[in-house]
Amino acid sequence: MTSREPMGGSVRWAEFLALEDGDPRELVDGRLVEVDVPSVLHEWIVSRLIFLLHGWAEAKRAGVVLGSGFKVRISETRGVMPDVQFFRFGRPIPREALESGAPDLAVEVVSPTSGRYDRVEKLHWYASIGTPEYWLVDGEQKTLHRFVLEPGGLYRVEESLAGDAVFAPGSFPGLEISLAQLWTLPTGP
Repeated sequence: MTSREPMGGSVRWAEFLALEDGDPRELVDGRLVEVDVPSVLHEWIVSRLIFLLHGWAEAKRAGVVLGSGFKVRISETRGVMPDVQFFRFGRPIPREALESGAPDLAVEVVSPTSGRYDRVEKLHWYASIGTPEYWLVDGEQKTLHRFVLEPGGLYRVEESLAGDAVFAPGSFPGLEISLAQLWTLPTGP
């Protein structure tokens, strides 16, 4: 991650929303911070998770899965774009950006230089807006951590999985994700 200082003062939420589609920067304490260009493994994991969550959500008629690029407001000077997010049906689904509230699930896939940012800052930020569940996936370490928000507003680690385990989160009944499939890029016929 690299920082770009804003010209003429602190960047606010409205300016972050006005960035062109595809701009990889997030809003961190009034600064636009450039997110690393994702690796092939990172993008494979994101696409697999979207594919599996979407299939589950469609079959269960449960909600909407969105990929990176959809902005979530943390505060007036903080905004992020989770790698994957999920919104359950039964509440308004945002159209342009999430101005208030929280996704029902935020997923971050760790990049080589984003580890601390995803594990510390984003963990606290998603908790601060009331995101009920946060998944942190590290393709290099082959780990998945599932955090669930407690009534006091802090996350507890609900599950920590590694290697070839099968992830079956209780909040998504019937969903099963083979971690081995997340870590393994297809090689062709």
